[in-house]
Amino acid sequence: MKFSSYSLLMIVFATSLVAPTANAQQRLPKKQHRTSDAPFLSPRQAVDAMSVPEGFEVSIFASEPTLAEPIAFCFDPRGRLWVVENLNYRTRREHTDEKVSRIQILEDTDSDGVFDKRKTFKDDLTFTSGIAVGFGGVYLGSPPNLVFIPDADGDDVPDGPGEILLDGWGINDRHETLNSFIWGPDGWLYGCHGVFTQSQVGKPGCDDSQRQFIDGGIWRFHPVTKKYEVYARGLSNPWGFDFDRHGQGFATCCVIPHLFHIVQGGVYHKQSRPHINPYVYDDIKTIRDHTHLSAHGGARFYLADAFPSEYHDRLFMCNIHEHAVLTDVMERRGSSFVGKHGDDFMPTNDLAWVGFSVEIGPEGGVYLLDWHDTDVCGNAINFPESGRVYRIMPEDAKPIERPNLSALSDRQLADLQSHPNDWYVRQARVLLHHRSVNGTLDRVAVAHALAEQFRSADSSKYRLRALWAQYLTQTINRSDLVELLGHDDEYVRAWSVRFLCDRSAVDAFFLHAATSAESPVDNDVMQRFLRLANEDSSPVVRLFLASAVTRFPFEDRWDLLHALTQHADDTDDPNLERMYWFALEPMVPLWPQKSLQLAIDCRLPKIQEFVARRLATGDRVASVGEDWQAVVAKVAPKFDARHVGEGGIVYHSSFRNQTAMQTHPESRKRPCRLIRDFKIPADKQTQLKMRVSHHPHGDWELRVVVNDQVLKKTVVGPDTVGANEWLDINVDLTSYAGQEIRLMLENRANDWNNEWAYWNHVVVVSR
Repeated sequence: MKFSSYSLLMIVFATSLVAPTANAQQRLPKKQHRTSDAPFLSPRQAVDAMSVPEGFEVSIFASEPTLAEPIAFCFDPRGRLWVVENLNYRTRREHTDEKVSRIQILEDTDSDGVFDKRKTFKDDLTFTSGIAVGFGGVYLGSPPNLVFIPDADGDDVPDGPGEILLDGWGINDRHETLNSFIWGPDGWLYGCHGVFTQSQVGKPGCDDSQRQFIDGGIWRFHPVTKKYEVYARGLSNPWGFDFDRHGQGFATCCVIPHLFHIVQGGVYHKQSRPHINPYVYDDIKTIRDHTHLSAHGGARFYLADAFPSEYHDRLFMCNIHEHAVLTDVMERRGSSFVGKHGDDFMPTNDLAWVGFSVEIGPEGGVYLLDWHDTDVCGNAINFPESGRVYRIMPEDAKPIERPNLSALSDRQLADLQSHPNDWYVRQARVLLHHRSVNGTLDRVAVAHALAEQFRSADSSKYRLRALWAQYLTQTINRSDLVELLGHDDEYVRAWSVRFLCDRSAVDAFFLHAATSAESPVDNDVMQRFLRLANEDSSPVVRLFLASAVTRFPFEDRWDLLHALTQHADDTDDPNLERMYWFALEPMVPLWPQKSLQLAIDCRLPKIQEFVARRLATGDRVASVGEDWQAVVAKVAPKFDARHVGEGGIVYHSSFRNQTAMQTHPESRKRPCRLIRDFKIPADKQTQLKMRVSHHPHGDWELRVVVNDQVLKKTVVGPDTVGANEWLDINVDLTSYAGQEIRLMLENRANDWNNEWAYWNHVVVVSR
């Protein structure tokens, strides 16, 4: 690593100023930025700079020269950390195809928070962005492929070449391909996908009609059936996804509001690009009630027991632009939540700290993956061959005995479903699932243990742990699940609905079989579902029913939707009325009379409005730009839009805590223009007032032109916006008093890299 004399001076200066503090103190300005000239701090200096909260300590689990460009990590059942080093990465638009990326296995044998044993599992990978261990091998996201590398005997040596499970993953943006792998409580492998990469995913060699498109959202893959599904659509560049104690999904995002409650079949606020389905009309919004700077990475609920109780069930995440570890607290609201700010848990006070993945370890520690570079948006690598993993633990925590869950009996793994640290619960559940599939499971012993846990559980959390494990070990049958539809616990009822429909041939976003597939449930079960839809007071149960409806053939959806849409209170719920619409919408053009009757009968105003709107639209393909001028009129009244480029004109109800209209130049040489022809009043002072912002990973040039004369020219980017990430501009037009003018506002290309402009308001004021 080479440093200038200035950098060396700054290291001395930085280390002389900072020392461990008892309070979480942010010493960096909270300002959106892409890069900096911050000094390179050694791992020890970096820890000394952190504002470590009172009662905690940070250890350097691993760092350079052991690690270089770490991009993903996960634990195995022995408590070892598997780290993917993406040595192919160059910029967001470039990478090499050399086989140089690798996976290292790091083991902390004495539980002191520092690895002391290392193995290289594979060192001939190309660009790799995600990893999960399980089912006798390793799952890797290596676009264009999702790959499984077998290691059935667990000797840390691949048994053979990797098997390509899925292909078609895009890599338009190296930050936004498949990432953040996690095993769900239902046995599926989940992952994230960003909005600026387009993927057509399917099994190798399959026909295009069998592929599913994703350009933003959450996907999942089943390790046994090999089925791939888009679980939810929308978002921006999610690089964090986790499940809370009740198995509800949550994603952290960049650019748009940072926190979302993710529901199967949901369509969410989407960054920049229009929804794939133009008839969504009203997507599901963020649950957060507060703001952070843009760009979050990682998401893990603290479901362990080493931290003080006030941190239990909090969501831990990294904020890349604030260079800090933050926590949010979920408060129930109907079928969803309000995400409240917990605390700025640990500011790192280091402009090169780029934390974007979080894991909870077997000892209850919070592990943080630090890409480590001054270019936080990844447009350059200024600190090559660097990267760190840190562990946060309470001070004076006793070392644990290192786990080896693979060596435990089936009964012991079943007993771990009651462990106070969810790390053991999750790892044991994956092992039980695999053993069940392999036919090696002691089903009688496991069935007895899990049934007893379910009966004796004193909370939803422990009932669900037992139920999830029962389902994955096939120690509960469909008739048992049907019986549980009447259970006192709303989450048990909800998850029973999910499991009864999980193997359907239909899913929310792949409707090829929706007109021909058989129902996933028989008539008796359908009658039970209808009773729940009509009578169940729990919005959570109705939410799971709404997701289930999206997995039914069209013909079997009507009665359930009719029942669900009778709940007038659901119109105030963050999810429910929207979810009902997502299930109904594809049927409206096929059954217009039936849809209209449902709308007339229902008690939800959005459903009535949307059905009428969809019927008026018909089955034509909506033009992305058909409502552009309505958006322009809302933000820049009396202006016309010309030469609109990529993505069209998009209205954002929340961009950097403001409403915004998004535009893009038509080409590098032809700007997008907002144009207004009018006469300036002769006897008044006239000013043009506007508020503008930029894409977090780019900037653009704004020009104000009157009658071909440039009055104002400025770059709108991280160096010119204010602390609120917006730039307010006033231009005096009084010198044109009494004249007819053509006023043009140009969204010009600067370096042709994410040239989106965001306009909060554009007004001409005369006084």
